[in-house]
Amino acid sequence: MPESTARRTIIDPMTDSTFSQFSQFIQTELGIKMPPTKKVMLQARLHKRLWKLGLDSFDAYYEYVFSPDGREHELPQMINVVTTNKTDFFREPNHFDFLVEHVLPKMIKRHGLEKRFTLWCAGSSSGEEPYSLAMVLHNYSEQVHGFKFFILATDISTKVLDKAKLGIYDEESAEPIPVIFRQKYLLRSKERDKGLVRVSPEIRSFVRFRRLNLIKSDFGLRETVDIIFCRNVIIYFNRETQEHVINKLYHHLSPGGYLFTGHSETLNGHSVPLKAVAHTVYQKEFNGDKSSHFPVITLKPAELFVSERPVIVRTVLGSCVAVTMYNRQHGISAICHALLPDGDKYASELDSQTGSGPYKYVNTAIPIMLQRLRNYGIDPKDLEVKLFGGADMMVTDSENPNPHPVGQSNIHAVLKIIKAQHLTLTVSDVGGHLGRKLLFYTHTGEVLLKRIQSSTELDSPL
Repeated sequence: MPESTARRTIIDPMTDSTFSQFSQFIQTELGIKMPPTKKVMLQARLHKRLWKLGLDSFDAYYEYVFSPDGREHELPQMINVVTTNKTDFFREPNHFDFLVEHVLPKMIKRHGLEKRFTLWCAGSSSGEEPYSLAMVLHNYSEQVHGFKFFILATDISTKVLDKAKLGIYDEESAEPIPVIFRQKYLLRSKERDKGLVRVSPEIRSFVRFRRLNLIKSDFGLRETVDIIFCRNVIIYFNRETQEHVINKLYHHLSPGGYLFTGHSETLNGHSVPLKAVAHTVYQKEFNGDKSSHFPVITLKPAELFVSERPVIVRTVLGSCVAVTMYNRQHGISAICHALLPDGDKYASELDSQTGSGPYKYVNTAIPIMLQRLRNYGIDPKDLEVKLFGGADMMVTDSENPNPHPVGQSNIHAVLKIIKAQHLTLTVSDVGGHLGRKLLFYTHTGEVLLKRIQSSTELDSPL
């Protein structure tokens, strides 16, 4: 649709019927509460878009937005206009103090400094929050040598993400940044009269921005994160959506990881398995003494296990992979420990010699798991699927001049099968050069993971 510069177009007021249509879409697709009291606000925000498009009614705008052309070109613009993007540098600063003084020392004590810690800013807006975090963490790394980190920053609005990637702000908005950080991490514009500053390339390098809709069922994240900042985001959602989002964040949070919410937000009354450790700071619990309450079994290579009861499954992974599946409604779980990607490719290795059967291969073990879960009346789309292992510890064919690591082949095989079976991978921790020890809690679907630093750890307790 051609744009118009005619700003004098007379635009009819939004009807209650049209507001209801917009409201339903915004609540369903964006999760933002849009009661009748917000009709005037929505009308004001969309007014400029109608002017720009030369439309004279909100009915005409609605029809265009949801036309094939409008969905491609205008719907992202509407989302940018509707979403609220209020943020500041070092907003709610006590969270940054708590992070440095309490959270990071505990996580380093548990994981050591070999690990690169991952933080996720969910609802990052125009970048002030993730850049504030990056400054704090970089400064911390100068005090705790060996500390490594990475920040994922997501938002639904492409407009604010574009601004965030540039990292350019006016000097006034940068005033909340501590003076020492302003001196270290901000660059002034050569044209001083513009009053602009830019976040240094070093700080920007620690942050990756991407678009993500928090109310969608699949976040597209393959790995868990250690710390999530989701502040002043869920306050705009209704209660049902809040609980959905928090539970999704929980599943992407590593055991023992932390969730920070806004000071005006609370998880009280929500059915989410997180414990409060400070005001609006929550931790994902994983009690190590659970093994004293439930039986523990060891899953060996080329084995598969399905459980209807609380059991802790212990297994050790190198280049092999473990896939866990859990159905929350029925409380039924399954796990396999597969060694090789393709049973057909390695058919020359007679299973009869090892007695391992089809569970030895990724491409046969996973379909068998699904079939057994279907026998319980479970729909595969209702499964929480997690993937672990696949370290680069051995190769498939020593005679091949370009041998492929078995771990990498296993990972690719699993992802291919998951896609073919229309499954959703909720969590993964794969690759690298270190083996892994796992404890799989069949009654919750949770997995406790520990890296194997040396061969002496293979038989040590998790």
